Amino acid sequence: MTSLKSRFDTVPGTARHRAIRFATLSMAAAWFAVIAQPSLAAVNCTIAATPVGFGAYSVFAASPNDNGIGTLTMVCTGGGPGNYPVTLSTGQSGSYALRVMKSGANQLNYNLYTSSTRTTVWGDGTGSTGSMTAARNTTTNLNVYGRIPAGQDATVGAYTDSITATVTF
Repeated sequence: MTSLKSRFDTVPGTARHRAIRFATLSMAAAWFAVIAQPSLAAVNCTIAATPVGFGAYSVFAASPNDNGIGTLTMVCTGGGPGNYPVTLSTGQSGSYALRVMKSGANQLNYNLYTSSTRTTVWGDGTGSTGSMTAARNTTTNLNVYGRIPAGQDATVGAYTDSITATVTF
C-alpha cells in the first residue's frame, strides 16, 4: 500500500504552500494548502480542496453551527481495480473524539463528518470513525461536513486547525 498525503496547513505564503482560506468569517477559520506529490508507482492522484466555511459562531445559539461544508476533489489514474480510501487526520487535538481550532490560547471545539447527517466522524476508519473513497480513473468530489457544537464560551477571533487528507493506494 502506498499513500498520497495532502496537508491542510497553517503556514501560508511559503514556496511549498499555496494557502486557501478554509473559513473566513469572524469566529472559525482554518488555512490549508495542498502539497503536490510526484506520481507514486503506476498510480497518479491529485487532490484539490475548497474551503469549509463555518461563518460566525454565536455563543448564544442553542443549535450547533452546521454551516461548514467543503469539498475534496481527487483524480486518481492508473493502478489496479477498486477504490482508494481517503482519510483525515485528527489535527491539533490529537483525537477524533473532538477536533480543536485555536486562536492564540483560546480554543473552539469542532468536528468533520462524512455526510450531511453528521453522524460519522471522518477519520481513519478505526474505532467509530469512517473514511470515504476515491474512484479510480474518474474525478471524485467528496464533501466535508463540519460542525461546531453549541454552548461553547469562545472569545472572538480567527480560529485555525491543520488537517491532513490521505489517499491510500
